Amino acid sequence: MQGFAVPALGALMLSALILHLLLTLAAHLGGADMAGVLAVALGMVAVLLVLLPFALLCVRRAQDALAAGSERRGRAASPQG
Repeated sequence: MQGFAVPALGALMLSALILHLLLTLAAHLGGADMAGVLAVALGMVAVLLVLLPFALLCVRRAQDALAAGSERRGRAASPQG
C-alpha cells in the first residue's frame, strides 16, 4: 500500500498546487487590460506545461503500484499447484 500512497499523495499535492496557481492567476483578470489578460493566460499555460506532466507521472505510478498490489494479492489468494 505504501507503494501506492506516495505517488498518489504526490499527484494530489501537485493537483492542488496547479489549481491554487490557476485560481490565483484568474483572480488577477478582474481589472486587467489586454496586456494583463495576455500575461495571465501565458502564466496559466506555463503552470500547466511545467506542473501537469509531473502530476500525470505521479498518477501513472500510483496506478502501476495499485495494479501490482492487486496482482500480488490475486496470486496469494489462489495457490498454485
